[in-house]
Amino acid sequence: MAVLKGTLDSGLLPSRPAVTALTQALAEKGDSKNLQALKNMLEDMTKSIGISASLIANAIALAHAKNNDLDAAVEYLEPLLISGAQNPDQAVRSISYLLRRVSEEGLEPALEKFGVMAERLASQFGIYRPVTDLFLQYVSADRVDDARSLIQRCGALVEEKRALVSFMARSASKPGQAKKIETLLELVPEHQDTEIAYHYLMRCYELDGDVASVKAVYEKTKEKNIQLHELSLKSLATFLKKVGEPVPFTEPPETFKFYVEEWRKRRLEAS
Repeated sequence: MAVLKGTLDSGLLPSRPAVTALTQALAEKGDSKNLQALKNMLEDMTKSIGISASLIANAIALAHAKNNDLDAAVEYLEPLLISGAQNPDQAVRSISYLLRRVSEEGLEPALEKFGVMAERLASQFGIYRPVTDLFLQYVSADRVDDARSLIQRCGALVEEKRALVSFMARSASKPGQAKKIETLLELVPEHQDTEIAYHYLMRCYELDGDVASVKAVYEKTKEKNIQLHELSLKSLATFLKKVGEPVPFTEPPETFKFYVEEWRKRRLEAS
């Protein structure tokens, strides 16, 4: 905190990773007082640093949860989520960080309390992002029955397509995550952009080096008549050649970078 104050007093902006690390460390300690001070210090510069309004709000709620003051956490967070839905400029929308931390630390009463809040926001205010975050946390933690039960009570959460796609993209950025996307496809098959979902699923198996599963997913896309994006086909062709397997289609001719850029544009248009 002292270094941060010195940085700001010198007229400099701290880096995003530094502010994120400090925020999360204070949350883990349950230090809501210093988090509030941090929030005040950074009041007008969160956008310049590149941190979201949701990060500090999640951290303060987590600090309250760490101190076993769940009512204070909800009383602080709920109005921010309601006003965030109405004022996009200062939006506190996501509670995924908060839910992930309480889930990973086994703070089940906190997860339940925030879950009740998320469902209340959906049913009373039509605000679905928090309950979508809860659904995706259940998927992450392999709590499939909880996820299925939640979607039965609150089916409209599947309309938060941007959150679902971001979840798949994050899952496909490191090995061992394919089951999350498989679960998502099983739970909400009719609400997915299948081309995007299968792109990320195949990418997961490529990262795992799981040749049989990669080929099985490709066969499934053919059976279901899913038109894969050129980036998926380029990635698949590169993977198959690397493991010494034949490529059962004509490899797209452009560079990988070209198709990555195309994919990025498409995702921006979709969101």
